[in-house]
Amino acid sequence: MKNKTHELLRYALPAVVENILQTSLGFVDGLLIAKISLVAVSAVSLVNGIMAVYQAVFIALAVAVATVISNSIGAKKTTARSDAIHDAVLLALLLGLVLSLFSLLFAQPILWALGARGALWQQGCLFFRVVAGSSILMVLMTVLGQLIRTADRPKTPMVINLVVNLLNFVLDLLLIFGYFGLPKLGVLGVGIGTALARLVGVGLLFYQLQKTPHRITAAIMRRQTSVFRSDIVKRALPIMGERLMMRLGDVLIFALIIAYGTKVFAGNSIGETLTAYNYLPAFGFATGVSILIGRAFGAKDQAQVQVLTRQSLVITAVVSTVLGGLIFALSPMMLHFFTQDPTAIAAARIVVLISFVSEPIVSGVIIYTAALQATGDAKSPFYITMAGMWVIRIGLAWLLGTRLGLGLLGVWLATILDNLFRVIVLKLRYERRIRN
Repeated sequence: MKNKTHELLRYALPAVVENILQTSLGFVDGLLIAKISLVAVSAVSLVNGIMAVYQAVFIALAVAVATVISNSIGAKKTTARSDAIHDAVLLALLLGLVLSLFSLLFAQPILWALGARGALWQQGCLFFRVVAGSSILMVLMTVLGQLIRTADRPKTPMVINLVVNLLNFVLDLLLIFGYFGLPKLGVLGVGIGTALARLVGVGLLFYQLQKTPHRITAAIMRRQTSVFRSDIVKRALPIMGERLMMRLGDVLIFALIIAYGTKVFAGNSIGETLTAYNYLPAFGFATGVSILIGRAFGAKDQAQVQVLTRQSLVITAVVSTVLGGLIFALSPMMLHFFTQDPTAIAAARIVVLISFVSEPIVSGVIIYTAALQATGDAKSPFYITMAGMWVIRIGLAWLLGTRLGLGLLGVWLATILDNLFRVIVLKLRYERRIRN
């Protein structure tokens, strides 16, 4: 039991730290952007909502890569592992190129369709073109990092992300405010700093990957396997569908919240910036679950699958709740670092409170989803998420928030009900999967 816990922590903790680093950068960026204006906060938040959709696709690909490679390692299938590495790299390049071109061409109509107007639309378009136009860097960082983790080097992506995040912060600071004679670019500076830092990150990850057993060789890339028929694609598509249902639903929720006013939307954005830390333990352990349960399932060790799932659930629920409580307690002071506007602060407090009380439920959703995907069942989370997000969350958000006039509170009450539905159904599906 202790050995399994140690192994789980060895994979999960670097992922948690890596997530904390990335979230901390977003937190600091939020503080810097708030010094420009609430319009700037709203513009970056709106674009980041769209980028969350992109990132959901990239993470889905990375999860598929981790589970397929881990299954092949557990089953001792060397050829299948090499094929998966080949497919992972090609898919990352293709997906990144398509989304980068799409973003450059359609930035303006996308933001217009989401309700952005005036200064919000202008600043959002600038930021979106730079950040989303370099999507190929984001997907390469995500997939290369996952390949390194599955090669039994979970700490390496964490260290590289530390370097990237520090570089990103320095570049953002210089380019937002124009220090040392550089142009004062405002929101555009955030996008340029992020893209340059990711370019460095891709180079470092590729260099480190070449030192592992999963290094990319000419022989691997010459393989004649059809990338579109690969196990990664078969598994990635429903995972992408599951995450897209979440992120596209979030974008629609954003559109509902924008209708409540720029200050409410900015407050919601600030609240989500603070509470992003609450979910990091669960996402970190989900990374460990994807790899270790994938190996155990490939080796047909059902007992280990159950132990790893149970341990992940307990640890993430406890840690996330404690962290959420700490942020809730400190939020009255922390919110004033972002803004003094009473409407924005009131909106942010709603987000912080509901995020805190729903932590155990959200942890269960994340861990059961990862466990099912690691065992090869990627379709069930997709269907469950689609029903929860598009029927319960969006439907009730409109009913409670807009129709009944509860505003942002109604939106977040709908979010709790969605997560409660999903954790119950996911748990039932997981137990049935393990029994069979």
